Amino acid sequence: MWLRRTALRPVPRHARLPQSSVASLEATFAAADEHARELAQAGFERLSSEQPALTAYLAHKLSASLDETALALGNMLAVAVFVGFEGFAGGALRRLSPEAVAAADLALAADEELRRSDPRDALDSEDIVAIDQPALVAFVNEHIERTLAQNTVAVDVDDVDIVFRAILVEILALSQAVAPPPGADPMGEEPMA
Repeated sequence: MWLRRTALRPVPRHARLPQSSVASLEATFAAADEHARELAQAGFERLSSEQPALTAYLAHKLSASLDETALALGNMLAVAVFVGFEGFAGGALRRLSPEAVAAADLALAADEELRRSDPRDALDSEDIVAIDQPALVAFVNEHIERTLAQNTVAVDVDDVDIVFRAILVEILALSQAVAPPPGADPMGEEPMA
């Protein structure tokens, strides 16, 4: 058992995407062909219809005011994260309410403030999310780093930070939206300090 100082709810074990799910996601979104674009478009349509509150949040954060590269990155990551959860959880992925999405955003903001107020804390909020969703956060980081490396001059780093934070909120919200399997022990989760 690991006790941690954070404002973020721990991700239930049953909601942690395994490396195999993220590897499948990588294979789906790595191809730059027409089939991959069709899969991404279908994923976007399912995200929009199945998670309208999350879609509204992402549309607000990933707005046209972002530079073109950051916006494209954000849209791809938003769909990829949703498709990853959808593929892993299937029917156990519940619809998020606007309040649940807002709670994830507020929790991340509170955790960021908690970490800013304690200079001895060596972890960032991203690190806390990565502890519970390591493969998924690594996937996101890899795509962000690749985009920054390929577009050193053409991308606004502040816009990429906005994208990254929005995707962290999506990961937090969807992690809490995965229903436990039938008969799961609700007390079998890790405590939070």
